[in-house]
Amino acid sequence: MAKAKRKEARREQIVKAAEKIFGEKGFHETTISEIAKGAGLSEPTIYEYFSSKEDILFTIPVETACKLGELIDFHLKMAKGTVNKLRAMIYILFWIHQTNPSYAAVSYLILKQNSRFTQTEGYRILRQRLRPLIEVIEEGIAAGEIRSGLTPYFIRSVLLGTIEHLTTRKILMGTDDNLLDYVDPMLDLVMKGIQPDAAQSLAFKVTIEKEGAHCQASSSPVPVVPEKRPTRKKPLSSGEKG
Repeated sequence: MAKAKRKEARREQIVKAAEKIFGEKGFHETTISEIAKGAGLSEPTIYEYFSSKEDILFTIPVETACKLGELIDFHLKMAKGTVNKLRAMIYILFWIHQTNPSYAAVSYLILKQNSRFTQTEGYRILRQRLRPLIEVIEEGIAAGEIRSGLTPYFIRSVLLGTIEHLTTRKILMGTDDNLLDYVDPMLDLVMKGIQPDAAQSLAFKVTIEKEGAHCQASSSPVPVVPEKRPTRKKPLSSGEKG
């Protein structure tokens, strides 16, 4: 048991070191020897745990994807209504990227460019952990909170695409923007585009809520999504042109 824990701890040590260096230098510019040095290990030791540099790269999203899933599951149990659920998920995704810029860089600047990543366990886990986003949108359409003319996939693409663009811009331009400042303006803008108009709203005013939902007792993981802040009237950052 102790040996297994030590082995797992060492794997995490290697992955974290690689994540930081990949995020700073890029994948192709990083060497195994640099990863070994960053992890405080010898280069031969790296190959005891990973077969190649790419093998390490594909392992990076696994831990973050699992953490992402736990946060989403926890907050969706407490949020009521489509707007609050979408806001919780948008906040969590921005929070992940704001607090871990190395992961954000690896995710958007490196993994997105590697088609082989789609065949990995890390990719499967990430898709699975983001599945609730589609489910929340589908529930919103069924409840009449989102107009039915739009597909869940399209709405999800708009949300994730916006998050990716704002995060990538921050990474590439080195701005000091706080990604969390985009949560409410982004949600307000998207909801204005996908909510039913007044006539449609009247048609869907009466809804049937599901009963018997069960919430397991759990300690609150970070982050705790704060309540919505007033929409800012001025631009979020000066000179922002996309």
